[in-house]
Amino acid sequence: MKTTVSRLLCLLLAAITMTAAAQTNIKTAFNAIIKCQEAQITESHSLDKDPDTHAKTGLSDIYNFTLPADKINLVKNVISAFDKDSENSFSIVSGKTMNTDPEMHLAVGNGDGNGVRINDPDCNYVYALFLPSSAEDSEGIYRYAYGISYKEAYGYITGKLIVTYATTQKYRQQVTRERQFEVLRNLSTNPISISSGNSSQQSWFEMMVSYLQNISSASSQTRIALATKAYKLIQDRGLYPEMTASDKNTVREILKGMISDNKYSETILNKILNQCLVSLK
Repeated sequence: MKTTVSRLLCLLLAAITMTAAAQTNIKTAFNAIIKCQEAQITESHSLDKDPDTHAKTGLSDIYNFTLPADKINLVKNVISAFDKDSENSFSIVSGKTMNTDPEMHLAVGNGDGNGVRINDPDCNYVYALFLPSSAEDSEGIYRYAYGISYKEAYGYITGKLIVTYATTQKYRQQVTRERQFEVLRNLSTNPISISSGNSSQQSWFEMMVSYLQNISSASSQTRIALATKAYKLIQDRGLYPEMTASDKNTVREILKGMISDNKYSETILNKILNQCLVSLK
């Protein structure tokens, strides 16, 4: 029995150590830039905890940096560190931002906010996602994201280092599907009567649902027109004092479901729907 318990403890300690060391190379390479005497660093940080358990629920650490061009090896070491730690990550993405690329953000917390943009204009970028230890996240719904975005111009390297803690995309999609199902169930139980007559007789919520519902069966051009109308209606929501927080949250959940659905993945349409969601704060 003692041997069995000892082995279990060893395995547990090994698992915790492995998780803690999962981003060791990345952390070391990040610190080399942050502590470089020739670097100009500006920082921003946020940390959220559950008020009852004090467990961490969201984190954002951002280090904007400027380095002399001859310090490019510090950046190359970061890129190399991502490669070294890649076996411990469950996702790693890299590239260079083109003018036509949509914005990519690393989520923070439950993902309801805008997150932190990783693919800044004309920048090279790389990010990786890691699972925390079971001791830190017993439910297995969170992840750490580490990222760098940078470019070299006029004798300097400018960029930013990012660390965020958030729920996984898989978990957020699951929550969105559940909320969307609840929204649709409520709508089917209490259907909204939407006429094609004077829109001034409809509430803000009725018009939004009308535009979003009709997108699914419309032609490509009409889909974009309807999404544009929805975006304009969101911009003008101050003109509708009857709009409630519940109306806004329901539309947010519908938008999240549409954005994550491949049926609405056309580039322009998806961008407009994303902008609708971002604007509906």
